[in-house]
Amino acid sequence: MGQQHRKETKRRRRSAYIKRQKEIAKNSKNTAPVQLATKVVKAEDAAAAKKD
Repeated sequence: MGQQHRKETKRRRRSAYIKRQKEIAKNSKNTAPVQLATKVVKAEDAAAAKKD
């Protein structure tokens, strides 16, 4: 059997995180969403794309 290392702590931290995220979402309905995963285009990649 595997260890159940700090299961309660992790569960409590996760629930607190979700609660904070819900509060942020509720308070900022009119603001623009933050894009977490955006593709970063380097200058030479952009130049190569323009040539094609």
